[in-house]
Amino acid sequence: MSDPNEEDRDSKDAAPIHFRNLNISETGKRNSDVLCAETAVLSCGHVMPPDYLISWCKYNLKQKTEFTCPRFDVYKKGICGTKFSYQDLCQSVPLTSSLKEYFEEGLEKLTASRICDFKPCPGCGSYVERADQKNLCVHCTICTAKMGCSYEFCWNCGKKWPGTVRNAVHCGNSDCGKPETSQTKKDLLKLCQPEFKEQKLQTEEIYSSKEKSSDRKRIAMIINNVEFRVKQYRRNGAEKDEESMKTLLEALGYNVIILNDLSAEGMEAALRDFSQRDEHRYSDSTFCVIMSHGGPDGIHGINVDDNEHDVFPVDKIFQYLSSENCPGLTDKPKIILIQSCRGDKEGHVWVCDTVKTTKGKIQHREKDFGCFRSCTPDTVSFRNPGSGSAFIQSLVNIFNENAYKDDIMELFRKVAHWFEKTAKENDFPYQMPSLDRTTLVKKFYLFPGL
Repeated sequence: MSDPNEEDRDSKDAAPIHFRNLNISETGKRNSDVLCAETAVLSCGHVMPPDYLISWCKYNLKQKTEFTCPRFDVYKKGICGTKFSYQDLCQSVPLTSSLKEYFEEGLEKLTASRICDFKPCPGCGSYVERADQKNLCVHCTICTAKMGCSYEFCWNCGKKWPGTVRNAVHCGNSDCGKPETSQTKKDLLKLCQPEFKEQKLQTEEIYSSKEKSSDRKRIAMIINNVEFRVKQYRRNGAEKDEESMKTLLEALGYNVIILNDLSAEGMEAALRDFSQRDEHRYSDSTFCVIMSHGGPDGIHGINVDDNEHDVFPVDKIFQYLSSENCPGLTDKPKIILIQSCRGDKEGHVWVCDTVKTTKGKIQHREKDFGCFRSCTPDTVSFRNPGSGSAFIQSLVNIFNENAYKDDIMELFRKVAHWFEKTAKENDFPYQMPSLDRTTLVKKFYLFPGL
């Protein structure tokens, strides 16, 4: 196996993303939060890898929805969706004490939010219930006791209450009432104008794009492996990539399923179930983003060891999203983004200056794919523990800035150009993203906002 931290390799000075030396633990302890049970069985009878079930339940909890079975059911001809309880989860798979604490605390907060109106105090983080529904000024007794003076915050914007405390419907903070966003103005996705889309429809051969409406059900999936059984393999900074990619895809109109810390078997189960989701029939495209360690043979699962066991072959992504296995996405763009190493070689060398059938018609088994990987075969990818990976962060920035006017192949080209330019100008690591098995037969415009 290549060095598990190859993906973390750093340059001396990569100013655009501010790469610095990495702090990587040298211990090889096992992560007690990742379990080794072989299978998990739900009351509906469906069997799945335990890491997949745990990750799916975490996703449900974050979405504030009930636990449901994610497996494809051949009799229902769709996702099972059978509801189950936390007690059922505990009976299906052995949970560590930390996982139990995570679920129980999350479920308690979810239950409390349905019963009363509460929010965390920006000062101490403790949860505070609002007694007067008409008053945005909320008093925190814990902060008041700690500070020795009265502390209030605004229920609407979550900031310390400015000025005199009083009954109010506006706190006086300039951004109170504005939609919350984790992005700055510079980072916001630029929106497309209807006239531009109309022009492209008339002058270029492009993929069909559904209008923004309740009938359009775009769905995407992010698999992000952060915690591994061997603790030193932890992908610090990967949370930044996940948040950036989630924000981008949601801004593009996709509902995003996020699954963390999956084995190779878990990733395969997730891909299989994702390919069978009914939403694809009402969508016009999809994104599948996978971020993990990797090597020449594929993407590493959380149980990877020094002998490279637990590897998910990239070929299976194409297999599950193919026309044969995912008819709902036939003739629709399927964009695959992979952030992982593909080997242990540096991305530079010294060169001498001198010298299946759908609707009664035959369909291509593998078509309309756009696969963009973070590096070329056999080479490493770079990630910063503070700001995320060079590939994901540059891709998100370029999509935000240019998706309103460029098709996806041009966007990919600009990402590659960013790496080339940055390497030359800033002594940046020689990493080069590359297209893999791309079969887009038309131009794919994302038309953000439309």
